[in-house]
Amino acid sequence: MQQSSVKSLGVGAQPLGWNVRRITPARLVVLARFVEGALAVLAMCGAALWVGFAEMSLADAVPGLALGLSGLWLGMLVSRPDPAAPLGGYDRSHGAWAWAALALASLVGMAHVSGLALVAAAAGLATVWRFCALLPIRAMAQNGHIALCVVIAGGGAEAHSTLQRLLALQNQGVRVLGLFDDRDDERSPPVQLGVPRLGRMADLPAFVRAQPVDMILLTMPPRAEDRILQILTPLWVLPVDIRLAPYDGKLGLRPRSYRWLGDLALLDLFDRPLRARDALFKRGFDLFVGGVLTLVALPLMALIALAIRLDSSGPILFRQRREGYVGAPFTALKFRSLHHAQRDEGAVVPVAQGDARVTRVGRFLRRSSLDELPQLFNVLAGDMSLVGPRPHAVGARSLDMEFAAVAAGYAARHKVKPGLTGLAQVRGFRGAVTQPEDIRRRLACDLHYIDTWTPWLDIRILALTLPAVLSGENAY
Repeated sequence: MQQSSVKSLGVGAQPLGWNVRRITPARLVVLARFVEGALAVLAMCGAALWVGFAEMSLADAVPGLALGLSGLWLGMLVSRPDPAAPLGGYDRSHGAWAWAALALASLVGMAHVSGLALVAAAAGLATVWRFCALLPIRAMAQNGHIALCVVIAGGGAEAHSTLQRLLALQNQGVRVLGLFDDRDDERSPPVQLGVPRLGRMADLPAFVRAQPVDMILLTMPPRAEDRILQILTPLWVLPVDIRLAPYDGKLGLRPRSYRWLGDLALLDLFDRPLRARDALFKRGFDLFVGGVLTLVALPLMALIALAIRLDSSGPILFRQRREGYVGAPFTALKFRSLHHAQRDEGAVVPVAQGDARVTRVGRFLRRSSLDELPQLFNVLAGDMSLVGPRPHAVGARSLDMEFAAVAAGYAARHKVKPGLTGLAQVRGFRGAVTQPEDIRRRLACDLHYIDTWTPWLDIRILALTLPAVLSGENAY
């Protein structure tokens, strides 16, 4: 095998036979999570004895115990591991501060509600555990006792971006052992970003048998990637499952590796974002919460309509054709914020700070996002959801930028209904689109929302929307 005698394999790689006494990041997260939960439960039991729950009648004790268990569940929810991070966030203090905030809130209220003493104790000990675990976990990741060992099958320009992303995760225990490629040194350098090419593809099986390898990543030549992208691009917009049917079953995978349809073996490429049960829940949530919000907002909307009428001539509402579910156009409603004669139905020219097209009332409405309130009627009609990617104008563009052209996979944001608010908005990505990176950042948030949707994510985004709106960031 080529270069197997190299003693020092560079920044990203590790020597052969390296550090077999280790634990993978995923297993570490499971173990740490178990300890965290166990300590919280023990603390809660101790607090229950201290408060005197053992001497209480069942009728008196049950509400306090239920409150304690609810607080424990809430703490485990807000401190849950980040699925995108190899160490799940245990190398950062975010989870500890989440527990600490819960402990502080419980301490404030425990003078009036004894059950909060259980929550305070559980959250307090979990906070201590999280902070105490930070430095050891970071040290173990640095010295290789926590490691995810990765090998790349492929090299050259195709592997460059993958290597960059993997090497950025070294402090979270990701270790790239090396690359295997059949091409010569000119097309696949012997050392790439500090990671060596250890041999040819034929050498990879023997290497995996001899070394602690957790993952093999295949990097594809541009021709294959371009063809797959060409096929999938028009399909991303569709809310359907997309699988790969391997030709003649020649991959020879184990039956459990496939998803079966009769005797047809399939490999997953994309899953529809919302199954029937999830879609039903989301629609029910939109109707109930949207209906309540509409009733509450009706007096305010009446006052806004009167202010618009007194401020400038033209209709109260601005109607615009926007792309909705699976890209189908619908008419989105907004309070008019521009002078009617200077309206921009295609949203081609972004509104800038001090834009003369904006009316006096419109400036306040745009800064406070109150111009979006009529879209509650779009939610009730089923064209939109309370939470989802923000709807863009049909053929969305800004200045000379066509959104679909500058952001690969743009159509995939249409796999769910557009939303009154969304993940991009609560992360501060709102306002005018003036450069390609603006739309790419928002698209990344939209796709992350689609891929990770849960009812709790919708509730969290709704809760964060008001603070994001009040900040007025990027709103003109």
